[in-house]
Amino acid sequence: MTTTNRLPNRTASPVQRQLLHVLNSVAICGVLTTALTVSSAFGKTDTGTGEIFPQDIASLRSVTDAQISPDGKTVVYARVDPSKKDSPTPPILWEVATDGHHPATKLTGTKAGDHEARWSPDGTMLALLRNADPSGEPELVFLKPGQAAATHVKGITGSPVTYRWARDGQSIAIITKEKPALLSAVSQVEGASGASHLFVLDLKQMAAREIPVSAPFVFDVDWAPDSRRLIVRTGQEGGLDYFWYRSSVSVISAEGKLLRTLPGHATAVHPSFSPDGHQLVYGYFADDGIGGRVALYNLETDTRHPVGNDWAGAILRAIWDQDSKGLTVLGFRGLDTALAHVTTTDDHVDPFATLQGEIFDFSKDRSGNIAVVASTRQQPGEIWLYHGADGHVLTQTNPEVSHWDLGEQQVVHWKGRDGLDLEGILVLPPHTPSNKPLPLFVQVHGGPLEAWYDGWLGSWHNWARMLASHGIAVFMPNPRGSEGGSAAFTAANRGDWGGQDYQDILSGVDMLEQKGIADPKHLALGGWSYGGFMGMWAAGHNDRFRTIIAGAGISDLESMAVATDVGFSFISPYFGDPLTHRAEYAAHSPLSFVNAVTVPVLLLHGNADTRVPPVQSRMFYAALHEQGKPVRLVHYPAAPHWFGGSVGMNAEIDVQQQVLSWLQHYL
Repeated sequence: MTTTNRLPNRTASPVQRQLLHVLNSVAICGVLTTALTVSSAFGKTDTGTGEIFPQDIASLRSVTDAQISPDGKTVVYARVDPSKKDSPTPPILWEVATDGHHPATKLTGTKAGDHEARWSPDGTMLALLRNADPSGEPELVFLKPGQAAATHVKGITGSPVTYRWARDGQSIAIITKEKPALLSAVSQVEGASGASHLFVLDLKQMAAREIPVSAPFVFDVDWAPDSRRLIVRTGQEGGLDYFWYRSSVSVISAEGKLLRTLPGHATAVHPSFSPDGHQLVYGYFADDGIGGRVALYNLETDTRHPVGNDWAGAILRAIWDQDSKGLTVLGFRGLDTALAHVTTTDDHVDPFATLQGEIFDFSKDRSGNIAVVASTRQQPGEIWLYHGADGHVLTQTNPEVSHWDLGEQQVVHWKGRDGLDLEGILVLPPHTPSNKPLPLFVQVHGGPLEAWYDGWLGSWHNWARMLASHGIAVFMPNPRGSEGGSAAFTAANRGDWGGQDYQDILSGVDMLEQKGIADPKHLALGGWSYGGFMGMWAAGHNDRFRTIIAGAGISDLESMAVATDVGFSFISPYFGDPLTHRAEYAAHSPLSFVNAVTVPVLLLHGNADTRVPPVQSRMFYAALHEQGKPVRLVHYPAAPHWFGGSVGMNAEIDVQQQVLSWLQHYL
């Protein structure tokens, strides 16, 4: 099965999101002291204690999009060195040799903001997307490795969103999108999306022609090996509801004639042809609308065959072997990410390498070498090279972390109250006494169809390493409904948000108390997105947590279902039509239990959040504020749902500082 009905967080390139200055607007009610005041100079002062501060986490450099050359000698990737306080820092393209004898360097001929670099099939050229001056809209650019001169593609309508090389290297398929049309200079129609186009660029002539597509919006594309057919993922509307949940996969001719539409609503797994052109791999939703499958589709027999029926995990990416007899897949099971092989004859998933970190993609050269961004428990993401099970790191992007004083990180197992086997991660403060229970923060992941992964656990929304350095143990459970389990496990919280999944979390806390790790008098719970929902839910069903933190949380399921930018498709599979199942929605909405809240609550939310509209936190705040209960709402005027790569350093620092100061005061 594959990642499907999670609450989408990462939908646009950070470079395409230029946001306004981020201010810290605060509303306070109840007993608060100056301990909550956030310093205007967030930087770390070296006290010799080894503590990790928000500035340290926000300053970490990140790497993404590892693309290995066809000959396996070079990996090109994007790197972000955070520097801008009030707006996103654009990525820079870097390259590193795979022989391990040369340090990584900036890619010659590139500019800040260049992204989505892709090698030509023969490895002699790179294509990439560059933000053009003065419009700031992306354009397609070609570079010869080692040369500074660039060729710009002209004559296409709209701005390139993504593209794919034909396997013969003679053409490129380009998906473009126009800006949404304005009703007038000051108004726009809700739901109106800019027109989508599919072009084919002939590289010899440097001439582009538009391919007519039956559906009005194109989301993904790839070539057949004969270059006479294309596989496209399309939707009837251009919004995220159709992008994530209501798209379909079709095969068309290079002239735009519809040849075949594959069954089912497609997931966002990239569809592609086998090298011999006889089969396809693609993702589609299961009947419950929550889970999904990855399947092989035989074009000669018009039959679909699910991949990995015997593997209780999520398949996130699949790349064909050159002989068309199998695929290399990236999967997630339990707390680990795996590289695995699947044969087309028996669809058995055979893992051959275990990776750490939150990983969504990889690239492969002609010899089967794999480039991927992975992390470890002690080091943030780096470029890794794998040949079979053998992997080694190629870059050293954050060398300062090797000097940080990090506590133990371990996988923990326990049973739910109905006997279900569960697991999660525990991050302990450094130099933890073995006989002293610790204050514990329970951090719940987003989704709900997401999961905590074993690897580096420090970011603007992942507070484990920072909090642990300040003496707070962090427990990160994967309750039922999380990703990485069987189909039954991932759908086990259907119609039951805050029910058995919450009990699974409490059972994990019970286990940590029984082992003498967690101090039952000093417990707190919180998270972001679905984790924020669970924080609000716990606040109204609480007999053990001293305080609650809810970031971008959902307080009222019905209004969320009809107001989110991902449409009815996200929550409806769990609870039914929100217009006719109002009782079920109310029964699982934290707002329905706000009168039972007795502990201080910290709410964090971006005012530009269209995924979980900020009114969700405002309603919860207003209800608590009206009753005179201790609550603090911190909102970020220009921030969307997912801060990472969308805002400047100040906002990412402030989120972490609010969490740290709140827990230091109340926990």
